[in-house]
Amino acid sequence: MMVRFAMLLCGALLSPLVSAQPTQTSQAASTSMSDAWRFSVTPYAWGMGITGSVSQNGTNLGEVKLTPGNILSDLKMAAMLVAEARYGRFGLYLDGVYGDLGKTASRVVGRADLSATTDLTMTMLTLAPSYRLVDSPTFNLDGLVGARIMWQNARTTIALPAENLSVTQSSNLQLVAGVAGVKGRWNIGSSNYFVPFYVDVGAGQTSSFTSQAYLGVGRTFEWGDVSLVAKNVYYQFKPNNTNVDLNMFGAAIAATFRF
Repeated sequence: MMVRFAMLLCGALLSPLVSAQPTQTSQAASTSMSDAWRFSVTPYAWGMGITGSVSQNGTNLGEVKLTPGNILSDLKMAAMLVAEARYGRFGLYLDGVYGDLGKTASRVVGRADLSATTDLTMTMLTLAPSYRLVDSPTFNLDGLVGARIMWQNARTTIALPAENLSVTQSSNLQLVAGVAGVKGRWNIGSSNYFVPFYVDVGAGQTSSFTSQAYLGVGRTFEWGDVSLVAKNVYYQFKPNNTNVDLNMFGAAIAATFRF
């Protein structure tokens, strides 16, 4: 199923894969403003499922539905990290995501053994200056405005090994979108638990639209935070009468280290 979907996207010269926006870079339970620089890093993992569709001139070209298990079985490499720097009410938020998926399938057509190999790689960077709008012992709220850049490469090779014949189709995509949103946390009373949240929307090239949101629960420790959230990312692209919808939803877990 993944190979078929990737081939459709390659044929349309567009093949969005995975994007991820992780749980927010957390802060200590004490939220008092400081004139000193503060930093945090947050490695995370997101077990998402993917649903998507591709249509052209109103004609449906195909659909895909991948479970977290499907994606994990095809995953070759992934890296996800958030870094944040803060000085008083001002901050700088950076989210970097890299994913590499590979799939090989074969079937017998007539008397011929037909094989298909698909490789999908995606790199996404979100960079957004932020400003602390609300700061109290129980509630933090930051507003952010920035940009998201995504590089997407897809390559599919169909071969007849017995005949030593093959054909390869590939697509390379780069999208830049402006994004705006809010992020924050609500500290639950005097306990070590908190509720992290995030939402943003963005628009950019080729009439693209994207939205991202998550909500969950976390716990603060002396060294940092651990959080678990339910997260959704949606993308829509409309280049050259081609419409691509991609929806990702799943649980994400993150550990934040402050220094």
